[in-house]
Amino acid sequence: MFRAYSIGRLCGIRLDVHASWFPIYLLVALTIAGAEPVRALGWFTAFAVGAVAAAVLFASVVVHELAHALTARRFGVRTSSIALFLFGGVATLEAEPPNPRADALVALAGPAMSAAIAFAALGALHVVDAIVPVRYADVAASILAYVTFANAVLAAFNLIPAYPMDGGRVLRALLWRLRGDRDRATATAALVGIGFGLCFAVGGLVAVAATRTWQFAWYLIVAGYLVRTSWVQYRALRRATVMVSVRPSRQPASEAVSVKVRTADRWSV
Repeated sequence: MFRAYSIGRLCGIRLDVHASWFPIYLLVALTIAGAEPVRALGWFTAFAVGAVAAAVLFASVVVHELAHALTARRFGVRTSSIALFLFGGVATLEAEPPNPRADALVALAGPAMSAAIAFAALGALHVVDAIVPVRYADVAASILAYVTFANAVLAAFNLIPAYPMDGGRVLRALLWRLRGDRDRATATAALVGIGFGLCFAVGGLVAVAATRTWQFAWYLIVAGYLVRTSWVQYRALRRATVMVSVRPSRQPASEAVSVKVRTADRWSV
């Protein structure tokens, strides 16, 4: 099992880096370095740009998760840790948001922050020539362009209503408000997440077969993550909700006892 390393605290929240994050960081850095026009800068400069851009990207992921955590804190929900791992980042909340409104606002905080970062990087991209020396302008522009694109994609992708992504949690909040039952809403959102995961898998297979491009295999990895996480959540709800009916000889049936067991929530990119 991979190990997580604590690298400090951010706003009082422990920040961890999972061992599975390191290869994905290297892959992202190499992908950026090998893309045009970065590759034209020369191999050393291209790799440096890729390394910096990947670091800024994952810093953006941490800020995305921090937005979830700080919004949850406003509703009295603490976050035990924020971790970077193979699929991005995850904020582990110590409890679930107390009501549908809080649930939706916590979910939307991450994509809103990613969109804000994308707009800020886009604005900086338009003035980079005026504030950065000419010899470094192309490098700075390449990094800002990638940060803009990556955060825009991060914001949009997370709004897809596929649990456990942020859009799926907004769907859960809506169902929770309509039905008045968080567990049933979570179960439905998890099934929708499984459906989206299977669609991603089919799309990835078709794209790989049609283009012979290995990068589309990433869709299969994302699909596997969605299906597995949604299925685990769905099964956990089925098992964790334990209805215990107690009817001793002297206790009327109307006094049956219901017990529900819940688990801590995780918010992932």
